[in-house]
Parts: sequence; structure tokens; C-alpha cells
Amino acid sequence: MRHLLFGGLLVFSLLISVTLYASDEYAVQIGSYSALENAKSAASLVSDQSCFINKKGDIYRVDCGVYQNKASALLARDSLRKNGFKDAFVVALNDKPSAPKDVSPSREQPPVGSKPVKGSIFERTGGYFHPFLSLGVYYTDNVFNTPDNEKSDTMLVITPGIWVSLPRVKQKLLSIRTENISPGGLELSLFREKFPRRYQSYLLYKADIEQFKKYSSENTVSHRVEGLFQYNFRGGLSFDVIDQYNRSHDLRGTGLSGELDKYNSNLINLMLNYDVSEKFKLRGEYSNFFVDYNGDVNAFRDRVDNGLSGYIFYKFKPKTSVFFEYEFLNVNYDQDIVSDSKEHHFYGGIQWDITAKSKGRFKAGYGEKNFSGGGDANNLIFEVQIDHRFTPKTSLKLAATRKTNETTISATDYILTNAIQAEYLQRFTGKISGAIKLGYRNDKYNNEITFEGVTAEREDDIYDALIALQYEFKDYLKADAGYIYTRRDSNFSGFDYTNNTFFFRITGAL
Repeated sequence: MRHLLFGGLLVFSLLISVTLYASDEYAVQIGSYSALENAKSAASLVSDQSCFINKKGDIYRVDCGVYQNKASALLARDSLRKNGFKDAFVVALNDKPSAPKDVSPSREQPPVGSKPVKGSIFERTGGYFHPFLSLGVYYTDNVFNTPDNEKSDTMLVITPGIWVSLPRVKQKLLSIRTENISPGGLELSLFREKFPRRYQSYLLYKADIEQFKKYSSENTVSHRVEGLFQYNFRGGLSFDVIDQYNRSHDLRGTGLSGELDKYNSNLINLMLNYDVSEKFKLRGEYSNFFVDYNGDVNAFRDRVDNGLSGYIFYKFKPKTSVFFEYEFLNVNYDQDIVSDSKEHHFYGGIQWDITAKSKGRFKAGYGEKNFSGGGDANNLIFEVQIDHRFTPKTSLKLAATRKTNETTISATDYILTNAIQAEYLQRFTGKISGAIKLGYRNDKYNNEITFEGVTAEREDDIYDALIALQYEFKDYLKADAGYIYTRRDSNFSGFDYTNNTFFFRITGAL
């Protein structure tokens, strides 16, 4: 199982080789505008199609979608007309000139999506290959996240990377939040996006090279590789393959030792969807996640998780569905220190994707965790994910969860986590935007531990906040600066810490 990533990458490479010779492509034009800001505003109103801006003379034209045949484009045109774009019509992309490089596509877009554009193999407004490079300077007053005797330092972070897509698109297609302590590997469940093409493939590689000024022993390099392939059959059947590999480290100060906790992890997710009718949809998923720590001190945390889940969706409104979900997780540790377990989750929920204004999911239910050595844990569980756009320039993202997580301390069984995070995004001008993020998390460990002469069940309250501004010099060059605050309050004072970090970063991307 731990080599599935490499097989997936090989399959992905073969798919690229087979599909490089694409046929004619089509899009749907929703409008023409004399002002760029009006074109961006129109593009931001479309959520179920992916839009880009093409300039011809003094006119900015907004085209949506990239389709491999005219029949698919006509269906998309009809959908857009129903959503208010009465004059939408089909255009052949291969007959159109490439979007000029001084025109930026709309920056107001859903959290996971794409802005397809017509372009050459390397081009910032399109193309198959998109290299990027980020240089960031970070100052922190608590490098090791200790409760006292804090050490400050300045760190340079160099982030090179490249992503590849077929058919070509403008924006990265995946937003996966993995977490090592989460059974199955996912911090939050995946939002599936159905792309308006017969197939869509995507591959990304990035590295984070961390260089400290004073504490060079902390220098490290992290790697991430992730990929996606989706194929949509005729008749409502489709499947997705998603894979993410990480070679990284835990946040400093989160373990019991003062060492940097490095690991390798991989998550693969296979998803099968079938549209039974206009109102009913079925989904099945299989996932495999492994985490393997480098040091002996964390060897007890090495494990492999296998998961199966099934969904039944009923669409009672055009963009809103209720659903039932069952999830099974089998957690297997390499060593017999922490007990293996089997989890059963039963959810009911609602999911919506209402134009570009609101997208979200709420689900709640009951979870059972049965340990191989005897004993169990039964808890109410829930998850909320909301992305709401008040205006084309203002949006709010909210995520909240209650779940059982795997332990980081061998003397305990599991962690009961309650967490919430909110992010406010504001575009002030065409070049300046800002973000404010606030978060709270409560981790309660099951079973008592003894640490520094105190015996109790450990409980941590973690607070974090971020404020940042971004300035976009060009479509391919931007800079951002901000401040990050993190505090952990534990009933064991030895686990307390406060961290203040200031950063400046500049990013270039094609």
C-alpha cells in the first residue's frame, strides 16, 4: 500500500502521454464588456462553470468552461441561460486567439476550482505546465514553542514547485487538508467537484526549504506531491482518483520531546459516483492512509488506515441535497503500544452549491470507536464547511468539527477534538486584498498521564489568529505580509506556549 503513490504517478504520466493530442475545444461566452472590472465581476458570478477573460481590441469577453465536444458545450450554455445569462452562446476555442498576457482572469473564485484558459504549453494565462517560486522571511519569538526560555530567530522559506494539468487550466484543482492524528488522514471531508469535461488530470509538486539564521540545526526540507484524475462516463457514472504524499514534520513543540518530529505520509482516495436520476445520486469511497515517523520516539504512532464509505444524496432543490453517510475506518498500528481500532460513523446532512454566493456542507451523527484490546468510545460527531460570498469582493469561510483523533501520547487511547475556524477575505482594490483568520481548538485526551509530578487527563485549548495583506503587482507576481498568533493553554503547564510570527513573502507564478 505504501507504494501506491508511485503507481498512481505512473498511471498519471501515461494518461498525459495518451491525451496530449486533444481535439477541438469549446467554451460558452456569457458576455462582452468594455471595462475589465465588469468582466471580472461577471466571471465571479459563475460557480458551476470555470471562466476566463479574453481581450479583443477594447472589449473583454468572458468565456466559461472547456469542452471536448460541442454537445457538452450546448448543455452548459443552456444551464447558464437558466442561471440568468440569457445571451450565452457557444464559441470554438481553437478558432480564437490566446488571451493576452496583460489580462488577469477573475480572482473571485470558489475555494476549489479552475479557470481554464487557452494558451501554449508554458503560459501564465494557460498552458499545461505552471512553475512557481515563493520566497518568504519569517520572524518568530518562540522557535521551539516552549512555555518559558523562548528562543527567537529569523527563517527564510524557499518554496519552488510546478503543477501540470490536462486539459489545461489556470488554477490549482486540489485543496486537501491532511492531519496525521485524524483516522483516515483527512482533517475535513473532501468536496467533490465535477469538472465539465470528459476527463481532468492534475499533478503538483512543491518543496518548502526552511533555513534558520541562528538555529541551523533546525534547517529542513519538506516535499509534497499530489495528483487527481477524474473521468466522466456517459450515463451518469464517474470516478476520481486522488493521491497526496508528504515528507514533512509536525509543528515544533507538539510532541513530548524537543526534537523535530519528521514523517512520511500518503493518502489515496478512490471515489465512484453514479447519478441514478435527476434527484438521486450514489457515492462510494475507498481510502488508504499511512504515516511513518523517522525517529524511534514516535515509532509507536506509525500506522495504516483503511476506510470505506457510502453516500445516498437526494436533491430536493436544484442546488441543494440532503444525504445519509456511513463510514468505516480500520486503524492498524505497526507496534502493539497503542491499540488498533475500528470506527463506525453514521451521518445525516445537507449540502448546497448555490451559484457563486454560497457553498457548504453540514453533517452530524454518531460515532463508535472499538478497540482491539477491549473497550470503546461513543460520541456525537459533526462537521461544518461553509464558503459564503457576500459580494464579489467579500467572502467568509467557516469550518467546524467534533471528532475522535488518534493520540500523540502512548499512555492515552484517543483525543476528542472540538474545533472551529473562520476566515474573512476582502478585496479592497484590483491589486490589494486582505485576510483575517481566527481559530479555536480543544483537545481532550482519554486516560490519565503523569507529567512533571501531576497526574490528570490532559486537555489543551489552542487559539490562533492571522492577519495579512496582499499586493498584486502583476498577474504573475504578488507580495503578502502579515502576523500570526498562536497560544496553547494546557492543564499541564509544561505544554503551554505562545508564539508571535511576522512574515513577508513574494511569489511568482506562470
